[in-house]
Amino acid sequence: MATSETKGPDGGEWLTVCAAPGRHLFDLSGALLTLEALFTITRWGALAWLAQGVLRGRAVQQQQALVAFAVAGTLAAVAAWAAGGLADRGARAVATGVRQRLTGALLPTAARTGDVGPADAAWAMVELADDIADHHARTAPLRRSAPLSMLAVLAVTAAVHWPAAVVLVLTTALLPLNMRLAGLFAQAGADRQLAATQHLNAVVLDSFRGIRTLRELGAVGRRGRTLGTAAESLNKATMSVLRRAFLSGMVMDVVITFSIAVNATYIGLSLLGYVQVPHAPRLTLFSGLLVLLVCPMYFAPMRARAAAFHSRERAATAAAAIRDMVRATPVETHRAPRPGPTESIGVSLTAVRFRHSGADHDTVTADTRFAPGTWTAITGASGSGKSTLLSLVAGLRAPSAGQVRWHTPSGWQAPVLGGCAWIGQRTVLLDATVRDNIRLGRRDATERDIRRAIDAAGLNPVIGRLPDGLDTRLGEGGRGVSTGEARRIAIARAFLRGARLWLLDEPTAHLDTDSERAVVAALRRATEDRTVIVATHSVPLAAAADTVLAIEDGRLLPDARPVNA
Repeated sequence: MATSETKGPDGGEWLTVCAAPGRHLFDLSGALLTLEALFTITRWGALAWLAQGVLRGRAVQQQQALVAFAVAGTLAAVAAWAAGGLADRGARAVATGVRQRLTGALLPTAARTGDVGPADAAWAMVELADDIADHHARTAPLRRSAPLSMLAVLAVTAAVHWPAAVVLVLTTALLPLNMRLAGLFAQAGADRQLAATQHLNAVVLDSFRGIRTLRELGAVGRRGRTLGTAAESLNKATMSVLRRAFLSGMVMDVVITFSIAVNATYIGLSLLGYVQVPHAPRLTLFSGLLVLLVCPMYFAPMRARAAAFHSRERAATAAAAIRDMVRATPVETHRAPRPGPTESIGVSLTAVRFRHSGADHDTVTADTRFAPGTWTAITGASGSGKSTLLSLVAGLRAPSAGQVRWHTPSGWQAPVLGGCAWIGQRTVLLDATVRDNIRLGRRDATERDIRRAIDAAGLNPVIGRLPDGLDTRLGEGGRGVSTGEARRIAIARAFLRGARLWLLDEPTAHLDTDSERAVVAALRRATEDRTVIVATHSVPLAAAADTVLAIEDGRLLPDARPVNA
């Protein structure tokens, strides 16, 4: 079942859905903004009353006006501050909600069927989520408060002197067209800026990931020029957006200034006695000054809405990009229970093919079975598809065709995410104690469980030489232990989880002979009676397997010594 995010070709519907986590906060913020407008009108009324009192020399009126001005001003400032705080909290809630959606789609926890590059994923998490949240924080409270605030200003103006209200109404008719033009200008610029940002992110990430290769090839300078070109393209796109925003804002300001100028001229001439509209009430200093003070308030929400057009188009573009990333994520995924720690697991690949999106050939083709409790080594050249095959078995990827199934005493089932142990070339160790790193996947493990995992991984000599034993704090990335020792910590962690299926992706890569021998011994000891599939170039590791298969040209070749399922 597809998500609702797939609807709406421009991402507008998805953008609206994203506001849900912060909607109640935005509603409260909008209500406070309306109160701020009412208090501000009261403040300007008090100021006009004060001016009239000063002109007529009425001390009591001056004192009362000053008190009213101070109280109304304080209340308006408090309402504005509270509204801003609620809008910020709403923005954080929206950003968190968007990032949760992205996490479910980008990480292998929601049966996603598409791949998103790391540059695009980081860009969406860091920038696009904030673009959407900032837009809602700016526009959602305003959308709720603007009509009421404008009606309040119009009502006060009409009550004081209705011809001035007529001028406001007539001028208002010119503003929607300008706001629409502002939106059209913003859309074209936002699309170009988005494409330029995406390109620069990809270039930067690829440059960092391949910096060693670039140095060896002497291509750092050339790569630097590529980065410069990408940065310049983004700069040009950004300046184009700013120019469009300035132009549309200038048109808006001209219309608003014209309306205020007409009212100011009319009020000035009326006070001087040169103009008198039939049936209109006589203007006084109080009424004329009040109209002049509140007129800019009438247009303030519309000016803010016009400025928000640019943020909306930027956010809509961001929403469309994120929606595409989560498009293939089902609303609900039926998840079979994980096999128990005592259930043996076999693996069957039936007519399996996998092809990356946009590729013109299959990356992996396989049709084989892995018997429960056996070790199988898969060999092949780098890039031949070994890691891809393991990811299919683990359920991290869905095959383009065919079936991947696990066989347990309970029957056949699809791969269950988290139901197997995975050890790769790079061991992830946190800036935490050895104990915490071992029980990372099982926080409720007892001390006895941890000791059994340490024994299985052959970690006792390592723990014994550390200054604080299991309580020794490892630096980020595993500072304090060697690469081989870090691998054995990963083995202990996997053993502690109790998974009956282990998938090993080059677990002895970058190890010297002695370290490799220790890791292989630890793996054989920790995986007794477990099903193990290991992708490797290592001859000693392959020799430790019961069965050796090879991948050539993406095809998993049948074993000369077939195992019995």
